[in-house]
Amino acid sequence: MSAPKIILIVILFVLTQCCFGQLNDNFSDGEFTNNPTWVGDNSKYTVNAGKLKLQAPAVAETAFLSTTSLAIHNASWEFYLQMDFSPSSTNFARVYLVSDRQNLSGPLNGYFIKVGNTSREISLYRQSGMVETKIVDGLDDRINVSVVKLRIRVTRNDVGAWLLYSDAGLTGTYSLEGSFIDNTYTLSSYFGVQCVYTSTRSDKFWFDDFVVSGVPVPDQTPPSIQSAVAVTQRQVRLVFSEELEPSSSQAATNFSLQNLGSPTSASLQVDHKTILADFFGELTNGVSYPLEISGVKDLAGNEMVKVVVNVLFFKAVVGKKKDIIFTEIFPDPSPQIGLPNAEFVEIYNRSSYPFDLMGWKLSDGSSTGIFSSQIILPGDYWIVTGNSSINLFIPYGKTMGLINFPTLNNSGDAITLTDPNQVKMDSIHYTIDEYRDSDKQEGGWTLELIDPNNPCGEQDNWTAAEDPTGGTPGRENSVIANKPDFTSPELLSVFPELTTRITLSFNEKLGQESLTTENFSIHEQAEVRRVFFKDQSLRTIEIDLGETLITQHEYALGVKNIVDCNGNIMQSLSFKFGLPENPDSLDVVVNEILFNPRAGGADFVEVYNRSRKYLNLKNWKVSNDEKGTLINVTTLFSENVLLPPGGFKVFSSDPVAVWTQYPNSVQQNIVKTPLPGLSDDSGSIVVLSDHGEVLDALLYSKDWHSEFIKNEEGVSLERISERAPTNSRNNWASASSLTGFATPGYGNSQSRNPREPSDSDVIIVPEIFSPASGANDFVEIKYRIDQGTWVANVRILDHQGHHLKTIANNETLGSEGFFRWDGDRDDGNKARMGYYVVWFEIFNASGILKTFRRRVIVSTR
Repeated sequence: MSAPKIILIVILFVLTQCCFGQLNDNFSDGEFTNNPTWVGDNSKYTVNAGKLKLQAPAVAETAFLSTTSLAIHNASWEFYLQMDFSPSSTNFARVYLVSDRQNLSGPLNGYFIKVGNTSREISLYRQSGMVETKIVDGLDDRINVSVVKLRIRVTRNDVGAWLLYSDAGLTGTYSLEGSFIDNTYTLSSYFGVQCVYTSTRSDKFWFDDFVVSGVPVPDQTPPSIQSAVAVTQRQVRLVFSEELEPSSSQAATNFSLQNLGSPTSASLQVDHKTILADFFGELTNGVSYPLEISGVKDLAGNEMVKVVVNVLFFKAVVGKKKDIIFTEIFPDPSPQIGLPNAEFVEIYNRSSYPFDLMGWKLSDGSSTGIFSSQIILPGDYWIVTGNSSINLFIPYGKTMGLINFPTLNNSGDAITLTDPNQVKMDSIHYTIDEYRDSDKQEGGWTLELIDPNNPCGEQDNWTAAEDPTGGTPGRENSVIANKPDFTSPELLSVFPELTTRITLSFNEKLGQESLTTENFSIHEQAEVRRVFFKDQSLRTIEIDLGETLITQHEYALGVKNIVDCNGNIMQSLSFKFGLPENPDSLDVVVNEILFNPRAGGADFVEVYNRSRKYLNLKNWKVSNDEKGTLINVTTLFSENVLLPPGGFKVFSSDPVAVWTQYPNSVQQNIVKTPLPGLSDDSGSIVVLSDHGEVLDALLYSKDWHSEFIKNEEGVSLERISERAPTNSRNNWASASSLTGFATPGYGNSQSRNPREPSDSDVIIVPEIFSPASGANDFVEIKYRIDQGTWVANVRILDHQGHHLKTIANNETLGSEGFFRWDGDRDDGNKARMGYYVVWFEIFNASGILKTFRRRVIVSTR
C-alpha cells in the first residue's frame, strides 16, 4: 500500500484570541485536516496584514511553532521570509523541514534551513540531538541587506538528493544555493519555524506562503524481530521493528518453538508491534530454545522471510555455597604437554538450577576478575581464562574470558568464587604437593578434583590429571571417583598471636556454623569475646579474649561443635597452649638424630624443649658446623609453630617416609622441613633461634652406635640425658630394637630414670642389664663427688677380680656426671652372663684416695 501524498499550503494566518492557534487554509491529498493545530510558543506569534509575525516580549529568547508533517520523499518545501534587520549570529531564523520531535528548541533528529548568521547566508543543516551539521553551504552575504525579503524552495527526491534554492530580493527567479545527498533520516513527523532574537528584534520576523508537499518514504522493508523473551515458562513475548498486519501476526502456524511446536495462541498487542505467544508445554529454566518465525507481514504488506531466534526462559534463584565449584586448575602450563600455554580454572554447576554469572567474581586476594552475563546450566563445565586466551580453549569446550583473570602461582595459591550477593560459592587453597607426582608438578599438567560431590575434601580430593594431554578442560575429569568425606575436622594447632588473641588452625575447610563464641572456652575463665575466620581458606579461626595471657602459664582451650564444610562435627576436646617467650641457649636440645636411613627412608632431627617456656619455632634454623663456621643454614618454618615445655618436634624432608618406617612415631610431632646434609659417617647439626643464636649443637659419629649393632642403617642415635652435655659420647646410644630402632616424636628408648646419687656416691642404673637385647642394653655409672678436683679410674672386674674393661683412666671429674658400659670387653667381645664389679677409684692432689665398688649383673634378657 503506497503512502498518501501530502500537500500543505499556507497563505494566510488568522489571528484567533490574540494568539497563533489554528492554520485556516487548504490542506489536501493528505493526512492533514483543513485546520491543523500548530503547537509551540503561540503567545509570541500573531497575524499582521495576513502574514505570520513574531510579536514577542522585548527580551533575548527563542520561539518556535510546529505542526505535523510526514513529507520527506519526493518532497518540496516553499515559504516567504522577511526580517526587518540585517541578520547576525544572535538574530536569525530556522525553518524545520523535517523533525522527529514537536519541540523545535530541544534535541531532535531532522533537517532545517538556517537564514542568517555571521556569514549572512542561506544554508541547509542536519541536526542529530543537539549537534548541527551543515550539508549545503549557501553563498556568503546573500542576505547582507538592512531588510531581508526572500523566498526559499527546497526539494528532496526519491534517492535523498537535496536541492536548496533562494530568491533574495523577490526577483521572481530562484538561484541554486547547493545540493547534497543525505539519507541519515528518512522519517518525518513535524514541520515548523523557529526565531532566535535579541530584545530589539523580537517583533521583526515575518513568514508567509508556506507550501509543503511530499510523502513518507515508501515502506519496502519487511518487519524484523527485535527481541524474543520468555516472560513465563509458557509465554513468549516477541517485539518487531514496526507495526504488523493483524491476520499474519496472529496466525499460530507462523511460529514454531523447538520441542514445543506452535503456540496455542498468538495475540497482537495495542502497540501493533508486540506479539504474546502462549504454549502448551513448559520451557526449562536456563535453556535456550530455537524459535522459527515466518509469514509475518507489516501494514504495507511486506512479508518477512523465515528466521530462527533463540528464546531463553531464565528465572534467577538464590545461590548457596558449593552450587558452583572449582573442578580443575592449571597454574603452570609450561612445559607444554598437550594443553594450550595459558592458565585456566574450570567451574562446574553441581546444582539443579541455572545461574547467570553476571557480576560474579574470581579472586586470588590480590587481583579480581568480574564475569559478564553467561548462563551456566546444571551439569555444565566452563573453562575460565584470560580474555586473550579464549580462542585457545574454545576447541576444548565452553569457554569464557575475564579481563582481569588472576595470575595463578605455580607453587600454590588461594582462589575464591563469589556471587553478587557476596555468597562465597567455592574456594580452594591448592599447593604443589597435591600433584602427588614429582614429574607432573614441574608443569604442563592440571590439578583435578577427584569427587565433585565432595567439594570440601580439600587437598585429599585433588590430584594430578591422568589424561595424556595434561588435563580435561571443559569436560569430566580424568580422575573422577567417589570419595565422600565422613571425617570430622582436626585441630592442628593453637597459637597466641597476641596476649589477647589466639589462632586455631584446622586440617580442612570449616562451616560458618563453627563461628560462635559458645563453641570456645578458656578453662582459666578468660572471656571469649569474638570469633572470626582469619582468611579465605576457612581453615583458620581467630579468637579475641577479654583478659591478657601471661607467660609460663599453661592454658586449656575448650573446643566443641566445630563442623567442616561437609557437615562433619568434631568431638569436643581440650587443647593446651601457652604464651611464647624468647629462647635461651640449651632451652631446646638435640634429642635424637637419624643420619643413615634405610632405603626409601629419610633423615630426621628431633629436638626437645627442656625449659619451662612455650617457644615459637617460626624462623628457627638448622645448619652444619664446619670447623666453627656455620654452613648450609636452612630455615625450618615460615609460620608459627608452638613447642610446649617437655615437647618434642621432629624435622624431616619426608615425614611420610618416617611414619612408614617407624610405625610407633607420633605423627603430629613430625613436620616437613628442609634439612642440611647429614653424613652417614660423621657430621653436625646446629639449632639456631630466629635471631641466629645457637641453642644447641651436636657433633656426631657413627662410632657412637653400640658395638653390637651389626647394621647401622635406619638406627637413630638417642640422647640419654637431657641435662648431660650434648657432645659427650657417653650421652648417646643406639635406639632400642624393641622400638624399631628409632623413637621420632616421643621419649627416647635409651633415656634413663632421673634418679641421681646423693652426697658423695656412685650408683649403677640399671643394676641388671642385657647388652644388645634391645632394651636396657647398657648401664650408666652415675657419680656425685664433693667439691674439689678429683681424678678417676673406672674399671669393670669379673667376680674373681680379673680386669675386663677400662672405662676411665686418670680422667678429671666434675662434681657430678656418669660413665657408660655397653657390656663389652677390652678385646671387643661381649661379656658373659653373670655378675661383675664396677671399680670406681678417685684421688686428688692432696693424696686423698676413695674407692667405690658396685655390683652390676649381665643378663640374657
